[in-house]
Amino acid sequence: MKVRSKPFRLMATVAGAAIASCTLLAPAQAAFADTAQPWMDKTQSPAQRAGELLAAMTLPEKVNMLHGVDTSQSPIPTIGYIPPIPRLKVPGLTMTDGPVGIRTGADKSTQLPSASAAAASFDPEVTKKFGAVLGADARALGQQQLFGPGQNIQRVPTNGRNFEYYSEDPFLSGTLAGANVQGIQDQGVIATVKHYVGNNQETDRTTVSANMDDRTLHEIYEKNFAVAIAGGDPGSVMCSYNKINNVYACDNSDTLGSLRSQLGFTGFVVSDYPATHATTSIADGLNVELPTGVFFTQANVEAALAKGQITQADIDNRVRETLTVLFKFGLFDRDGMARSAIDEASDNAAAQSIETQSAVLLQNDKGVLPLGSSTQKIAVIGAPAKNSAKGDGSSKVDPLSVDNAYDAIVSRAGSSASVSYVDGSDADQAAAAAKSADVALVFVKDDESEGGDRPSLALPGTQDALISAVAAANPRTVVVLQTGSAVLMPWVKNVQGVLQTWYPGARGGAATAQLLWGDVNPSGKLPQTWPATDKQTPANTQAQYPGINDEGSYSEGIYVGYRWYDKNKETPLFPFGYGLSYTGFRYSGLTLDHTSGKSDDPVTVSFDVTNTGDRAGAEAPQLYVSKPGTLAETAPKELGAFGKVQLAPHETKKVTLTVNPRELSYWDSAAQAFTVQNGTYTLAVGGSSSSLPLSTKYDVKKTDGPVRAEVSGLPGIVEPGKTYTVTTKVSNVSDSSLTSAALNVSAAAGWSVTPANQNLGTIPAGRGTTQTFTVAIPADAKPGTSDFSVTLTGKVNGKDRSVTQTQHPVVPYASMAAAADTVGVADTGNSAAGNFDGSGYSYSTQSLAADGVTPGGTVAVGTAKTVFPSQAPGTPNAVSASGQVIKASGTGKSLVVLGAAHNGSARGWLTATFTDGTSAQAPIDFSDWYSNASTGLSSIVATDPGTRQPAVANMM
Repeated sequence: MKVRSKPFRLMATVAGAAIASCTLLAPAQAAFADTAQPWMDKTQSPAQRAGELLAAMTLPEKVNMLHGVDTSQSPIPTIGYIPPIPRLKVPGLTMTDGPVGIRTGADKSTQLPSASAAAASFDPEVTKKFGAVLGADARALGQQQLFGPGQNIQRVPTNGRNFEYYSEDPFLSGTLAGANVQGIQDQGVIATVKHYVGNNQETDRTTVSANMDDRTLHEIYEKNFAVAIAGGDPGSVMCSYNKINNVYACDNSDTLGSLRSQLGFTGFVVSDYPATHATTSIADGLNVELPTGVFFTQANVEAALAKGQITQADIDNRVRETLTVLFKFGLFDRDGMARSAIDEASDNAAAQSIETQSAVLLQNDKGVLPLGSSTQKIAVIGAPAKNSAKGDGSSKVDPLSVDNAYDAIVSRAGSSASVSYVDGSDADQAAAAAKSADVALVFVKDDESEGGDRPSLALPGTQDALISAVAAANPRTVVVLQTGSAVLMPWVKNVQGVLQTWYPGARGGAATAQLLWGDVNPSGKLPQTWPATDKQTPANTQAQYPGINDEGSYSEGIYVGYRWYDKNKETPLFPFGYGLSYTGFRYSGLTLDHTSGKSDDPVTVSFDVTNTGDRAGAEAPQLYVSKPGTLAETAPKELGAFGKVQLAPHETKKVTLTVNPRELSYWDSAAQAFTVQNGTYTLAVGGSSSSLPLSTKYDVKKTDGPVRAEVSGLPGIVEPGKTYTVTTKVSNVSDSSLTSAALNVSAAAGWSVTPANQNLGTIPAGRGTTQTFTVAIPADAKPGTSDFSVTLTGKVNGKDRSVTQTQHPVVPYASMAAAADTVGVADTGNSAAGNFDGSGYSYSTQSLAADGVTPGGTVAVGTAKTVFPSQAPGTPNAVSASGQVIKASGTGKSLVVLGAAHNGSARGWLTATFTDGTSAQAPIDFSDWYSNASTGLSSIVATDPGTRQPAVANMM
């Protein structure tokens, strides 16, 4: 029996998140011996097997696949778990963190360098090797699904999780993530690309809305996922905590819909922990609620089915998508939880290799590096030399083993050299050690972690002062950075060398020594721009970051990272793609396979790279595209292709890079498509975004797009019984006629559209037409959010063209009772009927009554009054506040809403639309239901300090 002894609080606010609930579904038990199980035939396709299994499943068994359960039910250590269905031979599914090493909560594993380090390799083979280590370790520990790679865009340099992510550039990020996925899934483990989408800060991550226009969403923040999906075909994607344009990512039919319809994803979507807000997310496209069931439970699913909020087809689609992936990975045909020993030696060798290919040489004045035999007295300064930095949060690894730079330096320097060490806590002591040395190596670090952003780009504590003191004592000072992302360098002109080693992983010490002595030539390039100041960033206002009242304005649009620096002619500390070497490289002989082409043609570029020095080295050539502004403004240049080439001293190699049409295009929102403009493109090649010695022109004579459809006239909230006139403006902006053009309208069941289909015939190039139709909302229209779509079809040069513009009008619920979708209050004698927090606890009718809060009773909040829900305990009696629209009537100066939050605090906005058409917004804010403190926007209206029982808990 579960027992709670915490006081509960019922709180009120002017507007609020209301009570949510669920019932955990226990693992399905064998009900009978099923001798006909065709889905166990391995000769069939995964899709066939999934369809056959789905047909045999009961609703409770399907619900079993829709959410996780407490990991105590798993037979092995794991972070997430879906229990088996023995009757149908459905295996249990174990899930694990994370993107830089396996974290089950109980096992040790290989600590890889940070993902930001691997990104600096500019080499998909490196991230594929990275993924292979992750996949092998996961499989050895019985984990079938891995939560990684993470690849959110590094919009904010201080983001606490930048060390987990790849880049500020969506093409680089997606390419490297796709290769990582390949490496993971080659080991038979399901990769989970995360966090989809717009999760670009840790500050207020569970409540902030990433507000951006459609082009920015597709061209920057979804594009990296599209590239990763195309390159790696991940089995899973994780949706994020945040909102996109005020709709939570895991409840967002637009972004979850485009994931499948536009980005090409065919796997299953899991929520972050916890990031689900409504049972209707099943219809929106979310397959699995994690960590446990709160909304996707048997009771809530049945209630949503009964109300028509979801359909049986929605459930079947979500379960089928998950099962297909499980069959694809062979999880029905082997023991996926079988455990074995991790190959530590092989993993450590891979970790060291990844690190040596990822470190970035940022400065090397007077050839201070590499060190040589003449360097006999070495001062090693700074605690990170003996205790390497690593990121914190869900990616934190309990390593099997980890070396350190100091020991590796002592070993590499040899017995003839003298290596001293001070931890750097005393700057005077450090300066004294440096003064007597041939070279001073100063190790410094930053602190990055999930759950919070860095307060600034400055190195924490007194590390800047330490570097300055050492540099003043010895000009031959080399700073070795162990940071997950960019940092400021007020001392950079006073030191001779700077080597960025990121979070270096299990064999980062050995790798660092190899790099310092030149046993391996540094070849990393910055996958992010390093600002010169805290304010020199694209999101440099409070409205942009961290946002105001949980509204984050992405007003910089597509100008993220180097795109912003180029547009605004800002000179950063270090540019995107920058990195030095112990040798030099010369670019020459740029040629194109063709100098003009069609809008769907790739472009192949060839050029020579020569190693001009006496050391072997690797270079990462980068190709940037400058697009014409024929149809839309574009960034001054964008990364279109990149590679990695190894060169012996004085060797020349020909490098060939191909730019795909996707990298020549921009997102046209009215066409809902990536479009290649006609006009002249500049293709430039070099060693960084600011060093491009070669360039040439490429012409697109004609474009096959865009073909646009723009819809207006249907409001966001529609009234039952009312008719609306909707207008569609069709524009053919291509260079050829749009033939067989037609408009087709799709609306909710019962809605009447006249005419629903319109044949438009041929629309010449550069011409358009405007069409109108009426939409009648029935008086008994189903309340809630509906889909309304207008699709334009036709052909351009014989190629099919289709544009769908979808809106989500909302039919208001007639009352709060009509909107109730969760069981938040249960009778003590029937506690299993409610489950507010997903862990078996909810509100007790008796405990609430002891404080005068009863079904249908009046609750006073100051001078205002409201009525507690009158529905019977154990039935849907609460509303999970996530975008619902509810009719209300009355007059007064205050609107009181009773509510509560679980699994953390909840904040948001309530919008009141008045009968005269005006509207007003009010903020809502509830602290966690176990908190004893009210918030600035809410107050406690009931409390009972008594002992709680199973399925009985605190309420705010």
